[in-house]
Amino acid sequence: MHMKRIAAAACALALCVLVGLGTTGCKSDKDKVVDLVTRTMQSYSVAADDQTDTKKDKDAVEPTYGDDATMTQLTAYGVRDYDYHGHCFKNYSFEVGDATVDGNSASVSVTVTNQSLSAAADAAASDYAAWAETEESQQAYAESGRQALVDKLVELLYARLDANESPVTTTVAVSLSKDGDGNWSVDGTPDFFSALYGGSDVINGLAPQAE
Repeated sequence: MHMKRIAAAACALALCVLVGLGTTGCKSDKDKVVDLVTRTMQSYSVAADDQTDTKKDKDAVEPTYGDDATMTQLTAYGVRDYDYHGHCFKNYSFEVGDATVDGNSASVSVTVTNQSLSAAADAAASDYAAWAETEESQQAYAESGRQALVDKLVELLYARLDANESPVTTTVAVSLSKDGDGNWSVDGTPDFFSALYGGSDVINGLAPQAE
């Protein structure tokens, strides 16, 4: 009798474990897309110094910035992408809303607040124009050439981004698609990237040009 009770208790425990695994391990597609979008949006919040540690996390999403045209120009002048994006997303925040799933397509509403990159770039350009009239700028150019001008322009842009003088809040529908293996991925649409940068058209390039 005693052995039967032990066996029954063991069976009950095993059943509880299996039920628990089944409950937590099987997410609906709606849960999956919300989780993916949340992790995707969180990836933009990571500061430049923390990027290396984040890559060690198997659940971490590698951020896609949609600004290849800009970065091609900036990296040519020695601007580090982690530094640049760290300033672009210094004041970034988001809130994930409702999700809808229709077969292999899904959409998740996300509200994003961030400093407008285009407004910051315009303000930095004005700051640069004023600085270009000073003796300091002439001396900097004489010592280091065009690189000194670019460095100053980037410095002014970072200052404007950090100041967060023109934050923009945008609600955007994040689109997702599911492949043949059942894996979901975020579709980087122009509206999505625009919302990330405070309503700025980064796809077509926003790299500031030094005179």
